[in-house]
Amino acid sequence: MVLSMDYIRECLARNLIMRRTFLHLSQEGLADRAGLSSGFIANLERGKSWVSPTSLEKLSKALDTEPWKLLQDPQINQRGYTKEELSMLWERAKSEFFSGL
Repeated sequence: MVLSMDYIRECLARNLIMRRTFLHLSQEGLADRAGLSSGFIANLERGKSWVSPTSLEKLSKALDTEPWKLLQDPQINQRGYTKEELSMLWERAKSEFFSGL
């Protein structure tokens, strides 16, 4: 199966948005963490730019994930959350719940 660059670019865009949202990061926050510009992040998320291997590595580190996971089709590879991600979600939910009391 040969995948087009447009398809891979779309997968990257969706994964960036999902992962960034999961971590409660703005585009600017992700840009700061990755050492990239927020305009570049915005263009990636709109599918208007392509990522170099170096930038992909920076993004994956900033998003606490493996680089190859950012290129996977998010609809086909729905493996759910990792144990660490579930733990992080649980801790965040507890913190938000108890801070409101």
